[in-house]
Amino acid sequence: MGERDEEGAVEKGADQVEPQLQPVIEAMATLRRRCPWSSRQDHQSLEKYAREETDELIVALEDFMTAPTSENRAAVVEELGDVFYQVLFHSALLDESSGHAYGHSLGAIIDGLEAKLIRRHPLAFTDEAGDEMASLEDVEREYRRIKAEEKAAAPGEDRTR
Repeated sequence: MGERDEEGAVEKGADQVEPQLQPVIEAMATLRRRCPWSSRQDHQSLEKYAREETDELIVALEDFMTAPTSENRAAVVEELGDVFYQVLFHSALLDESSGHAYGHSLGAIIDGLEAKLIRRHPLAFTDEAGDEMASLEDVEREYRRIKAEEKAAAPGEDRTR
């Protein structure tokens, strides 16, 4: 991603994320077609790897928080990549099982996450406050309210909006 300015905003590079996804989606498709190990995997066989990679990420994050060195940062980046690989792999399996092109489910995941971030953080995305940050208490109260509404929603209802 891009560099952040002193206020934490992304200055440049965000527009490069989408084009960067296509090569990794294509690499995953190639693995599913041409790698004997990858082509035999399913959601169930990958479950243990998702757990392992998440555990390794947590260890890397703990190491980084204890000693924020460039080596520990690199380890966090690597482990984040391994966790992302799990997301990419499972999304490819979803695409295959539904007859969609590779990348369809990953796009839905990203779109759903964006919608959830905005929906669950209305105080951060309001135009009314300008650049003022809401209080932590207000944010936590609003988040609990929204989560309760989501839980009360009927099963199967589209909650990505």
